[in-house]
This record gives sequence, C-alpha cells and structure tokens, in this order.
Amino acid sequence: MKTTVEKINVSPSSTEGHFVRGAKKVVNLDKVNETFLVEGKSVLETKNHTTLEMNEDCLITCQVVYNPFARMFEKSRD
Repeated sequence: MKTTVEKINVSPSSTEGHFVRGAKKVVNLDKVNETFLVEGKSVLETKNHTTLEMNEDCLITCQVVYNPFARMFEKSRD
C-alpha cells in the first residue's frame, strides 16, 4: 500500500498558501520559521507563484529579507 500526502500548506502565514501535493511525508521542523521537510517526489503549488515539481526529498523554508527601515531581517510577505 502506497500512501501520499493529499495537500499540506507549507506556508501557514501566507495569504495565498503554498501547498505540497503527492509527497510521501511532510514534517514541520520549525513552526516559527515555517521550515518543512518534504519526503518523496511531489509538487509545490501556489496561486501567486509558479508550480514547482520536486523530484526528490527537499527542505522548504520561508524566505527572509532585510528591511532597511527597521534595520532587521523579517519574513517575506505575499
């Protein structure tokens, strides 16, 4: 019996969501920084970005950018 993940949002703070489909397993490694380990071949789908085919295990994390006005790093926003 082969099981796959139907749909997991790997960017909970995003207004649009970033969904992994078809992975064997998705593990949330860090809830604050939104870092996920995706095991197995899968697809990353988003409404406001391109669809990305992932052919092997990978690590997905939220993009961090420098805000010169606040003089600090912060999560990128949609």
